[in-house]
Amino acid sequence: MKRMSRWRVTCVALAVTVAVLIGVIPSITTATPASAATDGQMIYPASGTIQSKVGDGCRSNTRVHDGIDISGQGGTPILAAYDGVIRTRAWSNGYGNYVDIEHIGGYVTRYAHMVSPGLAAPGTRVVRGQQIGVVGSTGNSTGAHLHFEVWRNGSVYSAINQGFVCLSTVTRGKPLPLTFPGLRTTPLSPVSSADFNGDGKADLLGVAADSDLQFLAGNGGGGLLPASVMTSGWGLYRHLTHTDLNADGRADMLAVRGDGLLEYYAGGSGIGFDRYDRLELGWYDMLHVTSGADFSGDGLQDVLGASKSGVLTVYSGNGSGALSGPRTTVGSGWDTIKFLAGGDFDGDGIGDIMAVAKDGNLYFYRGLGNRFSARVGVGSGWGAFTAFTGGVDYNGDGRVDIIGRDGAGNLYLYPGDGTGRLKSRILIGSGWGGYLQLE
Repeated sequence: MKRMSRWRVTCVALAVTVAVLIGVIPSITTATPASAATDGQMIYPASGTIQSKVGDGCRSNTRVHDGIDISGQGGTPILAAYDGVIRTRAWSNGYGNYVDIEHIGGYVTRYAHMVSPGLAAPGTRVVRGQQIGVVGSTGNSTGAHLHFEVWRNGSVYSAINQGFVCLSTVTRGKPLPLTFPGLRTTPLSPVSSADFNGDGKADLLGVAADSDLQFLAGNGGGGLLPASVMTSGWGLYRHLTHTDLNADGRADMLAVRGDGLLEYYAGGSGIGFDRYDRLELGWYDMLHVTSGADFSGDGLQDVLGASKSGVLTVYSGNGSGALSGPRTTVGSGWDTIKFLAGGDFDGDGIGDIMAVAKDGNLYFYRGLGNRFSARVGVGSGWGAFTAFTGGVDYNGDGRVDIIGRDGAGNLYLYPGDGTGRLKSRILIGSGWGGYLQLE
């Protein structure tokens, strides 16, 4: 729960007063052009004087406060501090009209006390410098100002204080003098962790009944080209998983050998692998292993593993093809899950989970950075499926999808809608029942 400022501004801009009364947002242009950010640098979202910071009243007094108060220019634009997705556009007695934007790296920014509800609807992608609202004085506010909060992985990001000086004046659109760890310079590609031939399209790997490892190139429209054999002797392997564990934009592969060794195969410049590493033992009895997304919020792809007892752990990747980062226990009860696939299903830069429970229901678990939200049911009737994979963009629409095989050997594409739900399925083909694994 946020605790709001009690500072006073004696002069409130007439434009804001009129706008609040009639519910109209002033027509304002901004000198700062909006463009997709590539440098991991946030900007000041509004102009004005810094009246308060996180835990600091800016007048030699500490106070309970979760954000930055920028006062003095009611009726002027509020800009998105960085590229992201509008997650909330709402009203509360404390914040008044406010908007939340979710960014890559586990960051969320909040913009409160706006004149009117935000200019963009929830689910809309915005870019740094794009106007999202107008400075006002709604909610628990005694004068026109922007209340600006930054959160990371569910906690107030107090380091934001380093980008603001009490009682100084800031200009919207100017860069914050602050580095944001994990706010990547380039977003993860929705296909790179499954693009095994480097053509920019997500592919599929399969272990055939004769133990051959087969490569099935994606056509970029949700279909697959005829299979070619990569190598043989894969009948005893488990948990074949696509990933980009070395962060080079090329698909890698993880697989668990019969003796429990987790092996890493780094993708090459064409079909095949250029590097092999033995990572660690003890993975054969894992119930589920998946990768292909950044589950921790540090900008690097990680691996999820569910133990035999049903405990799910995030194994952080180090960006060099190893799991030498921190390990975070997510929770228990994952032994009730039949299939699990990881990917950024809602497009916010943080890895999510799609899971088929043993009761046949399909659930979406939204990633929050080393943890997941309460599951949301998104489908039923999945109990008869015999293969389940995805978390990458197979049909080229920029949203990640699921591929599933039913008991009759039919292979289906379930396109993602970018919000954690799936659209109507599309038949890819029949006769897929002979594959031991599909990934």
